[in-house]
Amino acid sequence: MRSSEHASSRTASTALTRQRILASARALIGSRGGAQVSLEDIAAASEITRPGLLGHFRSMDALMTAVEAEFCAESGRQMTLGVSSWANLLEIPDYRSMSVQFLSLAMTADSPSPSTACHHRQLLESAESILTEHSDSTALTPQGLVATWEGLLVLQSYFPSLDPARIIQARLDPARARPSAPSSRTAPVSPASLIPAEFGYARGRSRRQQIVEDATLLFARNGYHGTTIRQLASEVGISASTLLHHFGHKAGLLAEVLRHRDEQLVHRRGQRDMDARTELAELGDEARRDLEVERGLVDMYAVLSTEAIHPDHPAHAYFTDRFSRTIDYFEGLIANSDSGSPDPRLDAVWLVALWDGLQYQLILSPDDMDLPAQLDHHIQTSLGITPATRSAIPDEPHTLDERTSSQV
Repeated sequence: MRSSEHASSRTASTALTRQRILASARALIGSRGGAQVSLEDIAAASEITRPGLLGHFRSMDALMTAVEAEFCAESGRQMTLGVSSWANLLEIPDYRSMSVQFLSLAMTADSPSPSTACHHRQLLESAESILTEHSDSTALTPQGLVATWEGLLVLQSYFPSLDPARIIQARLDPARARPSAPSSRTAPVSPASLIPAEFGYARGRSRRQQIVEDATLLFARNGYHGTTIRQLASEVGISASTLLHHFGHKAGLLAEVLRHRDEQLVHRRGQRDMDARTELAELGDEARRDLEVERGLVDMYAVLSTEAIHPDHPAHAYFTDRFSRTIDYFEGLIANSDSGSPDPRLDAVWLVALWDGLQYQLILSPDDMDLPAQLDHHIQTSLGITPATRSAIPDEPHTLDERTSSQV
């Protein structure tokens, strides 16, 4: 074989090996989650040695960057102007799982990767075109539409039968597509129903409470898998064995952190006697108060809800139950608010997805996201309820490049 033919064959072989590694990485990350997959796992699935893999990708970060770039290119090929393009995205293998995981990784990274920014920019560009085509959709903003889409992808991780594309289409064109969201909930729901069934350890004394509060900050900053028992113990000034004595294991501490957040929320709501319409009107103010006083809790919840999408995550059962109860809660409010909603269940799902999606964007681009204003706008235009504080969406939004410069 001539040297040129040999070089060409070697180049082709290298490209095939590289593509096999990428395919194995995508399959494993999609099924397990990036935090649970090692280079050794990917090498074994690719039928290559670890040193051989490192000859193609010098580190796990380099491999993840390549996977993200491939994912972005594939989603770009699927996306065309119009809402049908978003349904096409769901045809990409492991699209939902990969999209949510890249979102989760971006929220805990020092800076989002260019590849992840690429996909989010695609969604924003598409959302602007979609809303231009549906000029009567005054209840929607491009930022809000993308937030809802990303929130729906997270919800679908916990409720696989949920159809994000049909829900988006139903909001844009109710006459043509209305997904089934049956429910008989019409009675008001008590705030206490937001606390999931017993999950984890009972409340302890002041020392345990301090551990929970410190752990909340670490989980919010690093995610569950990115936080070690040693880090947690060091943060609160105790030994790892003492921490395990209090909570049994890291999952037990996580359970306590999550329950603590819900108990705080319910306690605050329980102090106020409001009817359904008033409570919906004050959601923007409530969100504003949370961001001013409990930003760490808001961030922790957002990060962990995206990290826990796989059933084997210690918090998966918690979020499945929590999302179900939250949707029920808002469905009850909307049904009893005299808003005239034709489908309180669908409106509740949309509200939960929007709110969570806005929280994700807030972490990624804190200087370019007015979450309370977005909520107020939604409550005003979608439910016909005047917000307690009229914080309007700016008339002159940033340009697309300005909006996405620091976002995923």
